[in-house]
Amino acid sequence: MIPVLLGLAAVALLALSPWFFDAYGVGVIIGLLGYATLASAWAMFSGPTRYISLATVAFFGVGAYTVAVLSEVLPWPLVLLCAALVGAGLALVVGLSTLRVAGIYFVIFSFGLAELIRQLITWYEVNVTGTLGRYIFLPLEPQHVLWQLLALVVVTLLLAILIDRSKLGLALKAIGDDEVVAAHAGINLARTKLTLFVLSSTIITLVGAIQAPRW
Repeated sequence: MIPVLLGLAAVALLALSPWFFDAYGVGVIIGLLGYATLASAWAMFSGPTRYISLATVAFFGVGAYTVAVLSEVLPWPLVLLCAALVGAGLALVVGLSTLRVAGIYFVIFSFGLAELIRQLITWYEVNVTGTLGRYIFLPLEPQHVLWQLLALVVVTLLLAILIDRSKLGLALKAIGDDEVVAAHAGINLARTKLTLFVLSSTIITLVGAIQAPRW
């Protein structure tokens, strides 16, 4: 009970922080919340499975770019929903293509994914839209970004706790220990890894989307 109360108190203090800190202090808290969410989302998949993913920046960038493209044509909640769907779709494609390999091969592919996406977006901007770089004009103050990131990190941590205590979490730990043994125990390796990879990547995409108006 005490950890829950301490957690609620910390969330309340962070939510009220824009009234007690100047712009620099709010910016520091936004950075901390963003990195806390990214780290938690990354650990949700890579922690138990021991698959080292270096694709965080790819999904973060996809979220930011989705906001840049759609922010002038859709309301903010729908922009975030679209960013989440784009991130989940990309993660599904990448997961289906790569999660059957492990070790250094997965690391190399996840590292190259960021450069691949950067090149594709650059090519699209230059050759299709005729521009390179976009501005985002949204009526979002720093405190709005802070509150959204705070909500996302709370949801991410709650999801991580629930998964860790579920059959899915147990299956992930078994996969991390020995995939061969996990498969013989009846665990669907591909489906289990893909589920967590998509969930983790979607959260990372949302972090990029939420922070895009600030940068």
